[in-house]
Amino acid sequence: MPVSPGGTFHDDDSLDALFKAVGFVVVQWGQAEQSLELATAILYQNLGGKPLAKRLPKMLETKLDFVSKCLAKLPALKHLLAEGDALVADFRRLSVKRHDLIHGAIASVSATDGGFNFLKLDIAGDKHVVREFRFEGADYPKLTKDLIELGARATTFARRLWEVVQKRAPR
Repeated sequence: MPVSPGGTFHDDDSLDALFKAVGFVVVQWGQAEQSLELATAILYQNLGGKPLAKRLPKMLETKLDFVSKCLAKLPALKHLLAEGDALVADFRRLSVKRHDLIHGAIASVSATDGGFNFLKLDIAGDKHVVREFRFEGADYPKLTKDLIELGARATTFARRLWEVVQKRAPR
């Protein structure tokens, strides 16, 4: 009987694959968002972004809005505008899939037609609505690739911001 990384015993390979897939999303997203956090801190503390926010952004959406605002308004970042805007757009796009997988509830622990059905409570106005979506096994390789690339690009972006700080530092 297979044992999942958490020590749970089960005999369903597709369920084990789902657990590993969701776990990968959690771990890789953490790496990507940590680099976004570093970029946000550099912008706020070192590159003049402090007047553009009441406080250091903490939540994903406020960090993305802040990065976009800094890229648009800080002249020293003009050369990073296209790269930064593309990174923000990809964070937004991939955060939807990540949010669904992490905060959705699996509707059935059995795979059907190569995927799993999930249910998700969303808020529309001031009401909760139920939404169903599928996580297709065939989509996982692209999601994996996209998340790895997002993390690498976020790290590179933070490094490029730090290079701007270093160039501005008195020698």
